[in-house]
Amino acid sequence: MYLLLEVAVALVVLAIVGFALWVTVWSKLLRQGFPFDEVETLTLSDGARIVLGHLKPRSDAAPLPPVMLCHGLAMNRHAFALDPERSLAARLAAEGRDVWVLELRGAHPETRNAATHTSTFDSYVEVDVPEAIDFVCAATGAREVDWIGFSMGGMLAYAYLGALRGGRVRRLVTIGSPARFVRHPYRRFLALPGPLVSVAGRIRYTPFRLLALVVAPLMLRRFPYRLTSGMRPWNYSTSMLRSAMANSFGDVPMGVALQFARWIHQGRFDSNDGRRDYDAGLQDVRVPMLVMVGSRDRLAPAGVALHAFEASGSSEKEFLEVGRASGAGREYDHLDLLLGAHAHEEVFPAVLDWLARR
Repeated sequence: MYLLLEVAVALVVLAIVGFALWVTVWSKLLRQGFPFDEVETLTLSDGARIVLGHLKPRSDAAPLPPVMLCHGLAMNRHAFALDPERSLAARLAAEGRDVWVLELRGAHPETRNAATHTSTFDSYVEVDVPEAIDFVCAATGAREVDWIGFSMGGMLAYAYLGALRGGRVRRLVTIGSPARFVRHPYRRFLALPGPLVSVAGRIRYTPFRLLALVVAPLMLRRFPYRLTSGMRPWNYSTSMLRSAMANSFGDVPMGVALQFARWIHQGRFDSNDGRRDYDAGLQDVRVPMLVMVGSRDRLAPAGVALHAFEASGSSEKEFLEVGRASGAGREYDHLDLLLGAHAHEEVFPAVLDWLARR
């Protein structure tokens, strides 16, 4: 009996050690540097911290405002700058734009503190977004910014410009950003029972960053499509897949994750206390906006992105579903729009064109 117990303990210890070695070795092999000229860590009015990565113009500066980019759920600022030449941040800088990439509170362990533990999507909208815009405007002398939001980054713009009546945004681009969760394909999986919600609420952050790093070495171009979430593996090289998984994902305060789970299950888009209806607020989004979505997006299907386009009060707006039907050489899933091997030639030009308009 004691021998079996000792063997079981030894196996558990070996498993833990093996897991730690796996993560440590692959993190050193796959982690890479990023081409930001400056990295600013800001302490916000509620005590939380955010990060702004800055890329200065690489050509004669265009007489246009700075561009702010905001990542999606469970991502970080590096998602916009994985490739020093073909990433969206690099392309914008090459066009002469002053580029600022926002990393929201809680995405990285180094910027977490007590003020972040209980944060929700509403914290992003009410504090992170307006104070980041204020900082960039003060640093550059600009009166406003252009905003590019990927996935949740676009949802933040919808909520900030709509329900909160925020300002200082000249033009808006949202990429794969849902604004309604009715009939969402993942809805049936998120009927979370009360006890599970209670347990999750005791965890401060989701471990997405660690899980992505664990999976990264296993990623191949022939990785089963059904086992990926939001990407078509053949739209990447193996090295790109592994780099994306190891570097572009971040953690999320559990309050944010539970708010998303509630939205998808209930078909809503509102504040955590129910007092602000972000969906209804779309009619107050008046800035020129380009809404982009992938033709095969499984996380933000075309219908939920189209709703934001149709409901917005903007008098200047365009909707683009990126895929073969629109002239692209392939179909696009969610992450492909930002990280795919051909995004720089089939997705980014539309973004650059929209933001170059006066």
